[in-house]
Amino acid sequence: MSFLLALSDGVILTLLGWMLTQMAVPLAAGTNADTAQQALLAGLMLVPLVKSVFGIYTATRFDAAERMRRTFQAAMLSLAVLIVPFIVLEGFRSFFAGALAVAVLAFVVTVAVDLLLIQCLLAFNLHWRTPVVIVGAGPQGAAIAEKLQRLPWLGMNPVAFFDDDESRWNTRVAGVPVVGPVSLLTRTSPYAHQAHAAVVAETPDGTRDLPGLLRGLPFRQVYCMLGQGNVTAMDANFHDMYGSPALRLSLRQPTAYLRIRRVMDVLVSGMLLLLLAPLMAGIAIAIRLDSPGPVMFRQKRWAGGAKTFDVLKFRTMHIDAEAQLKRLLDADPVLREEYATYHKLSYDPRITPIGRFLRKTSLDELPQLWNILMGDMSLIGPRAYMPRELPEVGAAAAVIGTVRPGLTGYWQVSGRHRTSFQERVAMDVFYVRNCGLLFDFTILFKTVFVVLKGEGS
Repeated sequence: MSFLLALSDGVILTLLGWMLTQMAVPLAAGTNADTAQQALLAGLMLVPLVKSVFGIYTATRFDAAERMRRTFQAAMLSLAVLIVPFIVLEGFRSFFAGALAVAVLAFVVTVAVDLLLIQCLLAFNLHWRTPVVIVGAGPQGAAIAEKLQRLPWLGMNPVAFFDDDESRWNTRVAGVPVVGPVSLLTRTSPYAHQAHAAVVAETPDGTRDLPGLLRGLPFRQVYCMLGQGNVTAMDANFHDMYGSPALRLSLRQPTAYLRIRRVMDVLVSGMLLLLLAPLMAGIAIAIRLDSPGPVMFRQKRWAGGAKTFDVLKFRTMHIDAEAQLKRLLDADPVLREEYATYHKLSYDPRITPIGRFLRKTSLDELPQLWNILMGDMSLIGPRAYMPRELPEVGAAAAVIGTVRPGLTGYWQVSGRHRTSFQERVAMDVFYVRNCGLLFDFTILFKTVFVVLKGEGS
């Protein structure tokens, strides 16, 4: 995968360079041909160099937020390298102006192509992921396997579990076979050749020499999980204490960030309400013609502490939906179990024909822009839970209730309807503890792809 990303950059930069050399207009005012060629070469060469320094070519092994963080840092470094001489050295301003323009253009194009290439690989289900074995088939190992399967852009494909618990041997966890004890993982083991890396999700009971366990695994790359905690690479850095590895955490105070986000919420929601007013009027007419009942659906949602608010949505169900739900669940134990796990049904007969389309395209949530403008919600945040769901949210409510619920959020772009209720709660806690502007922009970017793919809630 890293080779494909580097190769695509080489092809794109070559084509971009050829196109720029064919342009009749100079790269900057007053630039002669030689200076333009030098600026073109400097700008194009800077991009792959900086991307390599920040490890972006291997970033398919990272979370999308971490990949975006590295890309942002690389872009800022490129900007700094070229803008400083442009400001200081007056005699070379035309050269650096041209190089800066080329570097910015090349960076935007290559990043877009990288993302498109990764999406194409995922869309066509090409087998580019690294096969890995997982040590530990307990709850954390199962969660890791499920996550690697659900999020293919992490670049790993679990092929086997190894666990010292005999009761788990010859079973399947998250669809992956549990082969046997960890001691089977030797250099002569078939899995030492079939897999290219190991993920240590849980250490065997009685293991005190963790470095010895890791070095004994027959792989060049071993990933050691630090628990199912709420730490992301965006606020943690590796630190070497003279041979003792540690994570250095940056615990942010979100006050300033929340103020900035509130300004963004007001500006964006106000602008979108004006731009989308004709579309929303058309949807309202379609709902009226489709089934009897009001256009809007109001429902009490929790806003932290003892506060609630009326969330607004376009009505997508028949007006007797609650009574229908009770009859369905009373009559069908399979549906009752599905609703208890996911708090929704994969096929819900209560949904109207136009409502099914609105949900698939997420257009039913457009009225929530008014909730955002009024301060009840935010563009990005945890799920807006119903008050009756709070007992199941449990102690996590103390964390989730510290920020406004969002129109979109981390769980919506990480599986949506395929995640259980408790997984959504865990993702919301993760988001609140790691929220930041860069994380928010990553979620917004991924939301666009989720909506375009029709993965409605």
